[in-house]
Amino acid sequence: MNTDKPLPADVVAISVREHDDATTAELYDFVENAVEGLHRVGPDGTILWANRAELQMLGYGWEDYVGRHIADFHEDPATIDFILRTLLAGEALYDQPARLRCKDGSIKHVLIHSNGHFVDGQLRYTRCFTRDASERHERDQALAQRDAMLMAAPVAAALLMGPELRFRLVNNRYRDLIDTSSMLGQTFDEAFPHLGGAGVAEAVARVYASGVSYQAEELSVTRLDADGQPVERFFKFSLEPLLDLDGRPEGVIVVAVDVTEHVRNRLAIEHAAREREQLLVDLGAASQAKDEFLAMLGHELRNPLSPIVTALQLMRMRGDGAYGREGEIIQRQVDHLVRLVDDLLDVSRVTRGKIELKVEQVEMAQVTGRALEMASLLVEQRGHHLEVDVEPGLVWEGDPARLVQVVSNLLTNAARYTEPGGRIWLRARRDGADVVEISVRDTGIGLAPAMHEQVFELFFQGKRSIDRAEGGLGIGLALVRNIVELHGGSVEARSEGRGLGSEFVVRLPLHGVAGLAAPVAVVAAPVIDSAPQRVLVVDDNADGANTLARLLTAHGHTVEVYHDPVAALAAIERFRPDVALLDIGLPVLDGYQLAARIHVLPAGRLCRLVALTGYGQATDRARSQASGFAAHMVKPISGAEALRVVAGEAVSD
Repeated sequence: MNTDKPLPADVVAISVREHDDATTAELYDFVENAVEGLHRVGPDGTILWANRAELQMLGYGWEDYVGRHIADFHEDPATIDFILRTLLAGEALYDQPARLRCKDGSIKHVLIHSNGHFVDGQLRYTRCFTRDASERHERDQALAQRDAMLMAAPVAAALLMGPELRFRLVNNRYRDLIDTSSMLGQTFDEAFPHLGGAGVAEAVARVYASGVSYQAEELSVTRLDADGQPVERFFKFSLEPLLDLDGRPEGVIVVAVDVTEHVRNRLAIEHAAREREQLLVDLGAASQAKDEFLAMLGHELRNPLSPIVTALQLMRMRGDGAYGREGEIIQRQVDHLVRLVDDLLDVSRVTRGKIELKVEQVEMAQVTGRALEMASLLVEQRGHHLEVDVEPGLVWEGDPARLVQVVSNLLTNAARYTEPGGRIWLRARRDGADVVEISVRDTGIGLAPAMHEQVFELFFQGKRSIDRAEGGLGIGLALVRNIVELHGGSVEARSEGRGLGSEFVVRLPLHGVAGLAAPVAVVAAPVIDSAPQRVLVVDDNADGANTLARLLTAHGHTVEVYHDPVAALAAIERFRPDVALLDIGLPVLDGYQLAARIHVLPAGRLCRLVALTGYGQATDRARSQASGFAAHMVKPISGAEALRVVAGEAVSD
């Protein structure tokens, strides 16, 4: 009870007259000790009375507060003017915000409820209730700051509030990004009906209920462009729960980032990667088809070469002068064609990883000598001057036949691309303790800088003259590089430019490369006449079979020829051959099938079978051996080889 200043006497008198003493005491206690501030203001704005809570809330004593004009305590003159006008007009105020000055100079945020007491239409006084709104004000300030931050955020942001999760705030970036301006007050589903199946509204509800954040990656949204055309955009949505002071959910903050360009770039990269993978598959298939074609082409070219080689040998054997100069020309061209076919098959084998190296120690002078023999015809035809410098006593370990191929291809290349009467230098020497260097230099047409690597590509020939005087298939240098690399070496093309000649330098390890095949010594046996044999020749190439039969017959053998494997099989019991030369690529029954049927016949059990084929890889030989063949001959077969295999001698090709 406030004992310092009692209620005015007139108030007490009225109370005594209208209520009994007990009621008066209770009323006095109620208003004086209420927890909310109460005060009464006269029609002129003078404070007539204030209770304890009002004085304590503002920090004033009775004398400092009562009797003064109410405007003295309001920080905002416009606010108190509005309050007084409203009350004088007979209206009531509810939760009117106001700022009051406290005794210590601070400002107190309050809410005022007030109405007037009128007598005969005149305002006698106002009843005022003052509630401390400091906490509410701080909360409102915090919310206002939060909203301001969301509005000014550098990302698109929106605020959904309440259990129904309706949009209460949307910043400009969000409006621009989502391209809508009518979402305030709407739920997510109402604002974005076309996203009904995307699960975003459900995610927003889960975040509100659980208080756990959520991110939606690359959400697709279709919007209209400036021309009204639908355009697909991609957004990354981040959903954050908004909690009140008690930790209860009151809303969800939505942050959206346009990731359309990122998604488009990633999709483009993924598409390019898929196209690249498919391209690699297609290239692999094309490369395999090319290799298989080269192998088949070489095989098919070898078939017609066999009768030509055999026919030439028969012409030489007759010794009747018919062979003559024309025969020598044919022989040279056949030898050249055989080398082309061999190169074609070799490059096919190398690219498929099926080439076999036969390693042995050999003097470099022997290698270069054999290479010079192979290239000498073209060098002589074009009138070149050739200089050879080979280090004496230089021994190298590798496949001599393949190195001969390398050197002869380099010499042939130099001869082709050097104008008639040019100069060619061949040099072989040791370079340090472990390297052999072989170089072929010429005064030919030279190479442009861009061609130094291209010349080693398969079928690359550079710029040709219209008469194709240089010749060749464009596989020689590709084969050179492949063979050299199989030996662990390298080859390099050098030239100062077009018209300034070229030099090809091969560098090889002096000693054999680990992992190469074991040395294989090949000794050519002399051709000798053997005891007459009964020989069965089965080949659907009539020219090849017939010329081979004539060659064998000329050396005293009895030969029967069949182009049909079924007919040949029927002749076994009658002819009872000692040796059967069987082409593998026969129609109806291939050579393997024919061999199996011959061996089950009584007359065929002791017959020695020889395979004739254009394929000579290890797998081909292994299959022949597994099928019961005693020998495997790769076309074209020379007369000497045919005679030795019929005689039962070991033959290597």
